[in-house]
Amino acid sequence: MGSSQDIRDPIAAPRQVEVTAQAIRRFAQAIGDDDPLYHDAAYAASTRHGGIVAPPLFCQSLAYDDLPPALLPPDGSPRETAALPVPAQRLVGGSSDYRIERLVRPGDVITVTTRPGQVTTKTGRSGTLYLIEVETVFTDAQGALVARERATYIKR
Repeated sequence: MGSSQDIRDPIAAPRQVEVTAQAIRRFAQAIGDDDPLYHDAAYAASTRHGGIVAPPLFCQSLAYDDLPPALLPPDGSPRETAALPVPAQRLVGGSSDYRIERLVRPGDVITVTTRPGQVTTKTGRSGTLYLIEVETVFTDAQGALVARERATYIKR
């Protein structure tokens, strides 16, 4: 039998990130995508996009602070999720629904806002599990939605 509660306080303060061509190129390299749309300005200008754009899941790289491993929680999870209000220590990813409204370009200023939602408890073989819904919203300088992720994390 489980129970649930709804919490809406931000996990971390919203933050703004200016997207650079270098960050886009590095992300594309990290995911192994060598499409020139992500790094070749002349090629990208000749496409329907009219310039360099980021790979579709680029905003995910903006979701958490860039910290050295020594400053992360013991399980290596993002520091922002350590403050989730449940009496458990270990965090693992459960599921994710990611929606993209538009591709990101160099020069875009993206505001990242992450809030927890429903917290549901369940009893598993290893004890109590906390299923935590988290929504991360990515908006541009005009406040228009760029992308949204609704994820479920499991803490135990």
